[in-house]
Amino acid sequence: MKESFFLLPALLALLFAPAVIFLISRVSGWRTLADRYPCHEPMPVPRKLFGYGVFRRWIGYNGAFMVAGNYRGLYLFPMPVLLSFCHKPILIPWSEITMVRIRKAWKSEYFEIHTRRAPELDFALRKGTFDFVRESAVRGGVKITG
Repeated sequence: MKESFFLLPALLALLFAPAVIFLISRVSGWRTLADRYPCHEPMPVPRKLFGYGVFRRWIGYNGAFMVAGNYRGLYLFPMPVLLSFCHKPILIPWSEITMVRIRKAWKSEYFEIHTRRAPELDFALRKGTFDFVRESAVRGGVKITG
Protein backbone atom coordinates (compact mmCIF):
# COMPACT_ATOMS: atom_id res chain seq x y z
CA MET A 1 0.00 0.00 0.00
CA LYS A 2 2.77 2.45 0.90
CA GLU A 3 4.57 1.74 -2.40
CA SER A 4 1.54 2.77 -4.44
CA PHE A 5 1.24 5.96 -2.40
CA PHE A 6 4.70 7.07 -3.59
CA LEU A 7 4.37 5.56 -7.06
CA LEU A 8 1.48 7.78 -8.15
CA PRO A 9 3.21 11.15 -7.49
CA ALA A 10 6.39 9.86 -9.17
CA LEU A 11 4.40 8.76 -12.22
CA LEU A 12 2.58 12.11 -12.38
CA ALA A 13 5.90 13.98 -12.15
CA LEU A 14 7.30 11.94 -15.07
CA LEU A 15 4.25 12.71 -17.21
CA PHE A 16 4.10 16.41 -16.30
CA ALA A 17 7.11 17.64 -18.33
CA PRO A 18 6.12 15.91 -21.61
CA ALA A 19 2.55 17.13 -21.17
CA VAL A 20 3.74 20.73 -20.74
CA ILE A 21 6.04 20.48 -23.79
CA PHE A 22 3.17 19.05 -25.85
CA LEU A 23 0.89 21.89 -24.72
CA ILE A 24 3.54 24.51 -25.55
CA SER A 25 3.84 23.13 -29.11
CA ARG A 26 0.13 23.76 -29.58
CA VAL A 27 -0.26 27.08 -27.79
CA SER A 28 2.91 28.66 -29.17
CA GLY A 29 2.10 28.13 -32.83
CA TRP A 30 5.04 25.83 -33.61
CA ARG A 31 2.56 23.14 -34.59
CA THR A 32 0.74 25.56 -36.91
CA LEU A 33 3.98 26.41 -38.72
CA ALA A 34 4.98 22.74 -38.90
CA ASP A 35 1.62 21.79 -40.40
CA ARG A 36 1.73 24.56 -43.00
CA TYR A 37 5.47 24.33 -43.73
CA PRO A 38 6.50 20.72 -43.09
CA CYS A 39 10.12 19.75 -43.65
CA HIS A 40 10.76 16.28 -45.07
CA GLU A 41 14.50 16.55 -45.61
CA PRO A 42 17.61 16.68 -43.47
CA MET A 43 18.65 20.02 -42.05
CA PRO A 44 21.41 21.62 -44.10
CA VAL A 45 24.86 22.42 -42.80
CA PRO A 46 25.96 24.79 -41.41
CA ARG A 47 23.35 25.05 -38.73
CA LYS A 48 23.12 27.06 -35.56
CA LEU A 49 22.49 25.08 -32.43
CA PHE A 50 20.61 26.60 -29.53
CA GLY A 51 18.48 29.04 -31.50
CA TYR A 52 16.55 31.73 -29.67
CA GLY A 53 13.07 32.78 -30.66
CA VAL A 54 9.70 33.80 -29.35
CA PHE A 55 6.19 32.83 -30.43
CA ARG A 56 3.09 34.92 -29.78
CA ARG A 57 5.33 37.53 -28.11
CA TRP A 58 5.54 35.59 -24.84
CA ILE A 59 6.46 31.94 -25.41
CA GLY A 60 10.24 31.74 -25.54
CA TYR A 61 12.10 28.93 -27.26
CA ASN A 62 15.42 29.88 -25.77
CA GLY A 63 18.14 27.52 -26.90
CA ALA A 64 15.54 24.88 -27.76
CA PHE A 65 15.85 24.65 -31.55
CA MET A 66 18.33 24.64 -34.41
CA VAL A 67 18.20 27.05 -37.33
CA ALA A 68 19.68 26.96 -40.82
CA GLY A 69 19.13 28.67 -44.12
CA ASN A 70 20.03 27.89 -47.70
CA TYR A 71 18.69 28.66 -51.18
CA ARG A 72 15.41 26.85 -50.33
CA GLY A 73 14.42 28.65 -47.16
CA LEU A 74 14.46 28.91 -43.39
CA TYR A 75 14.82 25.66 -41.44
CA LEU A 76 13.70 25.32 -37.82
CA PHE A 77 14.39 21.99 -36.15
CA PRO A 78 13.59 21.13 -32.52
CA MET A 79 16.49 20.02 -30.38
CA PRO A 80 16.66 16.22 -30.49
CA VAL A 81 15.09 14.39 -27.56
CA LEU A 82 14.05 17.58 -25.74
CA LEU A 83 11.23 18.72 -28.05
CA SER A 84 11.28 16.43 -31.07
CA PHE A 85 8.50 14.13 -29.89
CA CYS A 86 5.86 16.83 -30.46
CA HIS A 87 7.67 19.59 -32.41
CA LYS A 88 8.03 18.69 -36.08
CA PRO A 89 10.74 20.23 -38.30
CA ILE A 90 9.83 23.33 -40.31
CA LEU A 91 11.00 24.56 -43.72
CA ILE A 92 9.64 27.97 -44.75
CA PRO A 93 10.58 28.77 -48.36
CA TRP A 94 11.92 32.30 -48.76
CA SER A 95 9.14 33.01 -51.27
CA GLU A 96 6.59 32.36 -48.49
CA ILE A 97 8.05 35.01 -46.19
CA THR A 98 6.20 38.25 -46.87
CA MET A 99 8.25 40.42 -44.54
CA VAL A 100 10.86 40.42 -41.81
CA ARG A 101 10.56 43.38 -39.46
CA ILE A 102 13.01 44.41 -36.77
CA ARG A 103 11.38 44.76 -33.36
CA LYS A 104 13.07 46.03 -30.23
CA ALA A 105 11.85 44.60 -26.96
CA TRP A 106 13.33 45.00 -23.53
CA LYS A 107 17.09 44.91 -24.16
CA SER A 108 16.91 42.65 -27.19
CA GLU A 109 16.37 42.94 -30.90
CA TYR A 110 14.00 40.52 -32.61
CA PHE A 111 13.23 39.82 -36.25
CA GLU A 112 9.49 39.22 -36.73
CA ILE A 113 8.86 36.79 -39.56
CA HIS A 114 5.55 37.06 -41.44
CA THR A 115 4.47 34.23 -43.74
CA ARG A 116 1.78 33.74 -46.38
CA ARG A 117 0.27 30.51 -45.04
CA ALA A 118 0.35 31.52 -41.36
CA PRO A 119 -0.31 35.29 -41.33
CA GLU A 120 -2.01 35.08 -37.94
CA LEU A 121 1.06 33.66 -36.26
CA ASP A 122 3.44 36.04 -34.53
CA PHE A 123 6.93 34.60 -34.27
CA ALA A 124 10.36 36.11 -34.20
CA LEU A 125 14.01 35.13 -34.00
CA ARG A 126 16.45 36.95 -31.76
CA LYS A 127 19.17 38.93 -33.51
CA GLY A 128 21.97 36.40 -33.00
CA THR A 129 19.81 33.59 -34.36
CA PHE A 130 18.50 35.57 -37.33
CA ASP A 131 21.98 36.85 -38.20
CA PHE A 132 22.94 33.24 -38.86
CA VAL A 133 20.43 33.03 -41.77
CA ARG A 134 20.30 36.69 -42.79
CA GLU A 135 22.54 36.29 -45.86
CA SER A 136 20.46 33.36 -47.16
CA ALA A 137 17.26 35.34 -46.57
CA VAL A 138 18.54 38.36 -48.51
CA ARG A 139 19.68 36.12 -51.36
CA GLY A 140 16.21 34.55 -51.29
CA GLY A 141 14.58 37.94 -51.84
CA VAL A 142 13.34 38.58 -48.31
CA LYS A 143 12.85 42.24 -47.40
CA ILE A 144 14.01 43.28 -43.95
CA THR A 145 12.42 46.46 -42.61
CA GLY A 146 12.53 48.42 -39.43
